Amino acid sequence: MKFDKIDWTRVFFKTYYEKRSAAHLIVNFNRIWILHVAVFWFYTAFNSPTIYRPNPTSEPTAAMTWSATALGGAVATLIMIAATLAEFSYLPTTWNNTSHLTRRLLFLLVCLAATAGPTFYIAITDSPKNKSQIPLIIGIVQFFVSVVLTFVFAIIPSGRMFGDRVAGKARKYLASQTFTAAYPELERGARIASIMHWVLIFGCKFVESYFFLTLSFRDPIRVMVGMTVQNCSDQWFGNNLCKYQATFTLSIMYIMDLTLFFLDTYLWYVIWNTVYSVARSFALGLSIWTPWKDIYTRLPKRIYAKLLATSDMEVKYKPKVRIPAFLEVFSINPKF
Repeated sequence: MKFDKIDWTRVFFKTYYEKRSAAHLIVNFNRIWILHVAVFWFYTAFNSPTIYRPNPTSEPTAAMTWSATALGGAVATLIMIAATLAEFSYLPTTWNNTSHLTRRLLFLLVCLAATAGPTFYIAITDSPKNKSQIPLIIGIVQFFVSVVLTFVFAIIPSGRMFGDRVAGKARKYLASQTFTAAYPELERGARIASIMHWVLIFGCKFVESYFFLTLSFRDPIRVMVGMTVQNCSDQWFGNNLCKYQATFTLSIMYIMDLTLFFLDTYLWYVIWNTVYSVARSFALGLSIWTPWKDIYTRLPKRIYAKLLATSDMEVKYKPKVRIPAFLEVFSINPKF
């Protein structure tokens, strides 16, 4: 009876605009992009020293190798920044709604400076003739900072990066706790099983992808970087097209390798999901060899035994008579 006196504009917080756009791909799946694109950068940059060598006759220094690999953390941070900027378009522009995103954006800008800034310093100051260990130390620190940040961005949801404010004890978020943010929690055993499921999937995926995708790509990169096709000509393009054929081919190979990097995750998901399904079937006492036809043909008897055959029924019906009528009512009557 008091609903007409509620100030609805001040009750709920973090209200999203109901609209659909391509930006949802980065807002809702930012951790998926980080787990694949950033890790792919770590793997590929480490195995592509030919690209960032100072000249064609020398190899890059150890500091530059550490720093170039550490740029994977900058890639993860850029993905987070893009997701944060895209999320601004889904929120009403009030301080209560955007303050959380503003703090996150400032934090991400600091992370970007920490993961990308040292690379510029090392590229300017480091050289094979420089005997100082400072660039090497900076590169190693940059790498481990990038790994930690990538891990944090990959496992912590964006909304809980600075703590779940809705889950606090502040009374102004009571309505959100009751309605819009009331999510059921998994039991302890189910939650551990879910975590172990994804740990096994990504653990196997990262190991297999490094040895069979990235490491095998190292030699083609070393050969094709700097390769120039000579003595070629075309009526329309001259020698501009075939001259850079190796560069164009290498770019396509990088894109294809990244695509296969994504597909590896699906492969290991199918494998471990099958293992989990079989294990859970045995745990529940079900046989994995039971044909689907038998399961469906036994369904009427199971419904009758579990739901309809109660002791207080005046008239006992056989399953073949009772179940079709029950299913007909269940599918037609809106009350069911």
